[in-house]
Amino acid sequence: MDKPQNSRLGPLRPESTDTTPLFISGAPPEHDAPIGLALVADDDTEFRQLLVRRARKMGLTVVEAEDGNQAIAALPQYPFDVLILDVYMPGANGLAVFHAARRLDPEIQAIILTGSASVESAVEALRGGVYDYLTKPLESLASFEVALARALEHRHLLRENARLFAEVQRLAVTDSLTSLYNRHKLNETLETEVERAHRYGRPLALIMVDMDGLKAVNDSLGHQAGDAVLQQAAQAVRSQVRRVDTPTRFGGDEFIVVLPEANGQEAERVARRIAALIKAIRIGATQVSASVGVAEWSPYFPSGKEFMAAADAALYEAKRTGRGQVAVWKLPDRKAQPQTRQGPG
Repeated sequence: MDKPQNSRLGPLRPESTDTTPLFISGAPPEHDAPIGLALVADDDTEFRQLLVRRARKMGLTVVEAEDGNQAIAALPQYPFDVLILDVYMPGANGLAVFHAARRLDPEIQAIILTGSASVESAVEALRGGVYDYLTKPLESLASFEVALARALEHRHLLRENARLFAEVQRLAVTDSLTSLYNRHKLNETLETEVERAHRYGRPLALIMVDMDGLKAVNDSLGHQAGDAVLQQAAQAVRSQVRRVDTPTRFGGDEFIVVLPEANGQEAERVARRIAALIKAIRIGATQVSASVGVAEWSPYFPSGKEFMAAADAALYEAKRTGRGQVAVWKLPDRKAQPQTRQGPG
């Protein structure tokens, strides 16, 4: 119960200076795995342990605290799913504990326990984000179980929604066959990196990879074999780039890598390693290869479009000199716009 000074339980106890949680108890053996982690904070020992037993019976692991200071000390130590907090207890009150928890985990759920005379506090708590409140003494333990189950369900729903949103965001920028980034992500990244290179004079490079003769693989061995080649080529690209780089599938059999903070020589070394790995791919008795073009950013380029065209021109030069070659775009002596290659490679 809430403990005002004129409570039948007597005056408030002095604030505890011990911030160690009282006890941690797991779910009973009939539960294969706990359904969540709860903090129960109430300085009424008998009432607190009643709630703890019921929460454990529901399948939760429970951390107990007998005052607000212990509850706050427990927050950074455990990944709580739900809090059951008395409004009035020594140390920090229940709302202070809840706000401290929300700063650590904005999606944590809480149930506030309040005396019938402090409904105003319960309303304030609900407005502040508390999931539910229960008045003491409880009408029945069933009402506690329902509130706790719903709070946990809401917690899990928020987590699942966040997971699904992150997955949708990931799929929106990911090529389904190779798991590299897609063209949408490439355009977004290239615009950002070109602006940064232009404004701050930072190095930037592009690598463009085009598979040699993939159509012949598809015609002779089938499209599943062609897809397998693309997946292995994508892995070759992925294995040679840094976390700050953006490897993408640009088209049917083309890949582009955006390399921030890399000059042309560094990008060329990466390109040659990628070409060597792709050349080692075998599909049955068939050997594959890739032609690779490299371009380094220069103020010569009016925009990212011309930068891409330079990498494409280098790729065309690599294809012209033979399969499996790497070519680097050279800044011309006189100003001339980079020319893109015509037709399929």
